[in-house]
Amino acid sequence: MHYDRLFQELSAIHQISEKFRMAIERELVPLSLPKNHILLEAPKVSDQVYFLDEGFAMIYRFVDSQRSVEGFWRPGQIMMSAKSFFEQVPSLEFIQLMEQSKVLCLSHAGALRLLKAFPESYFIYGTVINQYLEQCRERLRDIHHLNAERRHGKLLSRFPRIEQIISQGYIASYLGITPQSLSRIKRQQGLNI
Repeated sequence: MHYDRLFQELSAIHQISEKFRMAIERELVPLSLPKNHILLEAPKVSDQVYFLDEGFAMIYRFVDSQRSVEGFWRPGQIMMSAKSFFEQVPSLEFIQLMEQSKVLCLSHAGALRLLKAFPESYFIYGTVINQYLEQCRERLRDIHHLNAERRHGKLLSRFPRIEQIISQGYIASYLGITPQSLSRIKRQQGLNI
């Protein structure tokens, strides 16, 4: 597996020295995994952070025995249960691959080694945490300030292939509406159901 996409993303955050790059490569484990593979299952402690090189993934939890979809990842993004990974506490979340995927895994111990040996890794760590926080805040703002139709449009613009990858039920869960409401929105927008 090539690491080009990962280092392109990391270099956009902070310059990566050759020595740092080689250390990262030594810590990474590349995996090719099937559709529906569960990367993290609550209540396990997240011992891995993942870089999605190819594929699509979602994060969800169960609330009152119902699956509540909290987010999606496309290639070029870092996937994690942040609280579980950084605090090493049981996860409330599940991370599932929604199509055959290639991922790069970095263990918690490997991340700590990189942080200890390379001060520049703190810039990457800080940016990743900030991006995670901003995505959560943006979703919260969208739920409060955008109607379901606009949230749906925003989701489609961010993830154009999403309706070919995951079920309408998962999309509806993410949007905070029922599958029937999603069908109504799509009919009104003249989209295929």
